[in-house]
Amino acid sequence: MIYVSSMYSTNSGFISILKSFAEWWRIYLEIVESLAIDRRLDEIAAQIAREIANITMPPLEACKSMIMGRSVVIFGAGPSLESHLKLIEKSEVLHDSVLVAADGATKALVEVGITPHIIVSDLDGDLDAILYSALRGSKLFIHIHGDNIDIFTSFTDELKKLTSHFTITTQVEPYYPVLNFGGFTDGDRAYAITLVFKPSQVLLAGMDFGDIIGRYSKPWLKSHEKASVRKRVKLSIAFKIISLLACSSNTATYTFSKITPMCVKKIDNLEYLERNFRV
Repeated sequence: MIYVSSMYSTNSGFISILKSFAEWWRIYLEIVESLAIDRRLDEIAAQIAREIANITMPPLEACKSMIMGRSVVIFGAGPSLESHLKLIEKSEVLHDSVLVAADGATKALVEVGITPHIIVSDLDGDLDAILYSALRGSKLFIHIHGDNIDIFTSFTDELKKLTSHFTITTQVEPYYPVLNFGGFTDGDRAYAITLVFKPSQVLLAGMDFGDIIGRYSKPWLKSHEKASVRKRVKLSIAFKIISLLACSSNTATYTFSKITPMCVKKIDNLEYLERNFRV
């Protein structure tokens, strides 16, 4: 079983490479302050999730078997997603790695005939692409917070018709089977989840942390656009969390993006990718 005390407490549902839930809670409270988040709504959302989660079976063992000791590529929905995907398609990395999609990046993968192994989403990306992938075996980590309660409820109603093998996550205090992996945006949460299952190495693709958001980040976008002030704050938070996780982990992490988190190595071209990111 995956339930080992060194990884997390089954009573609390906190699963992370961070030292404790208290460490995550300090980060969360800083986020609440910087974005004026209503913590009470997040807690109400977590309570609603518990009622739904009682009939789910989080596929943690399957994810552990899939990821442990293997290379993982995590796709974010930044403006570089399409160019990074094309570059990866030219190598063996795409076919020999576990593929994790953060929310809207799912659609970009589906459009080129790729079904991600794992999807991490708070449901503001393309929901049809996520359900399509779930039908084809993707393992879903669905996040609930105070701003998405209605869409979460309606989406999980549809998802339950397909499978009970999905995981519900929260950013406040969790109670199993609702889990908290210590992430805030879909991208950094995908990285946090991946690290728990001990991959050999991780490649971040389509994660840019700049002032432009990619067209796949929201289903109604037709092109990239300038990030709002609030979105730039969220990207800054994601950058800091990924930096913290990368520096706290023994897992080698690489990125194609110009803005490189701390303890993450930048890859410049295909040759460098194939030489350093060995599958």
